Amino acid sequence: MRLFFLLTVLLLSTARMTMSQTVMRLTERGAQQNFIGRSHIEIDLGQRITLLIGFNRYAQVAAHQNIDSVLHLFIADYRKVEDTTRNPTAATHALFRLAATARDLTLHSTPQATTDFRFQDGENPLEVKIQQDTLQIDWVSTYDQRGLRYNYSQVSPYDYSVYLFVNSIHDIERLMRQGGVNSKVRQALDAVQNYKNHDLTSPKMAFDMLQRADNSFHFLHPGSAKKPFLSFQPNVGVGLIRNQWAPSLNLDVHFIPSQLHTVSYSVGYTSTFFFDQSTTDGRFQTFRNDFLNVGLAFYYASKGRQPLSFSRQIVSFNVGIPVYRSGPYFDANTIRLSSTVYHKGLFKVQPEFYMNGFFKKVYPGLRLVVGL
Repeated sequence: MRLFFLLTVLLLSTARMTMSQTVMRLTERGAQQNFIGRSHIEIDLGQRITLLIGFNRYAQVAAHQNIDSVLHLFIADYRKVEDTTRNPTAATHALFRLAATARDLTLHSTPQATTDFRFQDGENPLEVKIQQDTLQIDWVSTYDQRGLRYNYSQVSPYDYSVYLFVNSIHDIERLMRQGGVNSKVRQALDAVQNYKNHDLTSPKMAFDMLQRADNSFHFLHPGSAKKPFLSFQPNVGVGLIRNQWAPSLNLDVHFIPSQLHTVSYSVGYTSTFFFDQSTTDGRFQTFRNDFLNVGLAFYYASKGRQPLSFSRQIVSFNVGIPVYRSGPYFDANTIRLSSTVYHKGLFKVQPEFYMNGFFKKVYPGLRLVVGL
C-alpha cells in the first residue's frame, strides 16, 4: 500500500486569492447578524487572519483594548487541554469566556464533509483544510442584576465579543510572536475617534468599520443606533368569512422606529374576493371588498442582543374599515379586527372579526396567509 505523507494546508485557490487578499466578512449580505453587537470593527491582519470586534457601545471597546493579554491567557490555557489526536483538517471553534476571577474554555470541532488532496509534481500529496478556525472571546459578568452570584459559564456576553479567524488555532502563537493585535486595534480606534461626520463614540451611534491590511479603512452605514426603516410585506391568503372561502391580496407597510425594540406600526390594504352564482343567468360573479388597516406588531428578540431581523412576529393587532365594497357582504359601517397568532417562515394564521359598528352583528373569520 502506497504511503502518503499527509500535510495540512488551508485551501487558498478556491477564490484564486493570494495570502494578503482577504474577503472582509462584514461586506457579505446579512453578515452582521452572525456577530454580537450593533456595531462592528473588522481588521485584516494579513495572511487570511481577521480580527472582528462586536459591541453596542464604543466605551466597551475602549475598556478592552488590550486584546494581546487575553490571547496570551488563551494560548496558555489551550496548551493544557489541546487534543493532539483530533483530525488536523477539522475546523475548531474556541469560545473563551472571561469573568472577574475565572475563565471558561469551550471547544467545538467540526469535521470536513469531504477529504481533499492537492498534488504537485515531485512532492507528496497534501491533505487540504478548507475551513478556518475561530476564537471567540466573551467578557461576562459573574453577578445578576440583584447582585447575586451565579455560574458565569452559563451567562451570555453583555453585547461585546472579539472574534479571531485564523487558518489554524496554532497561528495565534505565531501572531503573538509577530507583535500581536493591539497596535492594529489602536489604529482602528483612532480612525473611529477622528471620523468627521458623526461622533461615533456616542452610545447613540452605530457603525461597521473595515480596516485593510495596509491600514486603510472604510465605514459602512454610520448613523443612529436605532436605524428606523420601512418594511414592505406583501402576501396572499385565503379566509373563511361568513361561511365562504375567499382569497385575498394584502400589502402592509411597517414603520419600525428602532431596531433595538420589538415593535412596529403598520398601514395595510386588503382586497378580499367573493364568488357567487347569479340566480338569473347562472353565471359566476366576483365581488371585491377592500379594507384599509392600521396595526401594531410585536417581534421576537434576536439572540445575543443583536439588532432584530423582524422576520417572526409574536402577535399583531389590526383594525380596518371598508374603502371599497361590492356585493352583500359588508355594510358601510363595518369594522374589521384581525390578529396574527402564529407566524413561522412565510406562513401566518390570522383570526378575524367583522362587526357592524361597535361589536354589533359580530362575524368571526379565519385567514391563512403566505408571504412576507
